[in-house]
Amino acid sequence: MISLLPSWLTLPLLVFCYKPLTTLLPKLDKDSYVRKVVQAGNRYFYEKFAQTPCAERMLFLPYCLRAEGCPTEIDLERGLLCPAGCAIPCRLREMADMARGLGYRQVLVVVSGRIHKREGLLRSRDFLLRQIELQRPRAVLGCLCGRDLREKYLRPGNFSPGGALGGHGIKVIPQVCLLKNCNCRQSDVDWEELAALIRAGVQP
Repeated sequence: MISLLPSWLTLPLLVFCYKPLTTLLPKLDKDSYVRKVVQAGNRYFYEKFAQTPCAERMLFLPYCLRAEGCPTEIDLERGLLCPAGCAIPCRLREMADMARGLGYRQVLVVVSGRIHKREGLLRSRDFLLRQIELQRPRAVLGCLCGRDLREKYLRPGNFSPGGALGGHGIKVIPQVCLLKNCNCRQSDVDWEELAALIRAGVQP
């Protein structure tokens, strides 16, 4: 029924009803609910995102998509860095290189501060908000799991008709690509969907 509603109504309805519904319905399928929120949000903001030049976009990728055995390095300011000359096949690096080749303002691989206990390493949400504040993009594409989205971002105050709230009142035009699971160490994603979102609005 809700899928028949226009996206401008579906998105705020789903976001504002999330907390009350989880209280009233403790057995609510939260993952399914979050996917509906993402579908509505992507549909609502897609045209604005696609019309935003790549130079004004940021891409945030999760470290859990890195190739197994990848000899990555953690930088406190720039997240996970791929060593130069790494020969391990890695879809994550391919996506990052694609976005950089298209001229994205910044592409960052976000590290989980909850898993990697290291002095000075920010929690993923704090890292993301700080980078948005520093880079001031107009649009942001984020690839993350449903648990992170609902626990850290699914709040009414984070959404408005003008975009999602990045931090300190900064509004960004969002698109989200959800991971297939919430495995913090080795996850997966629909790579074609992610690539299509990265290229959104770009002429072939």
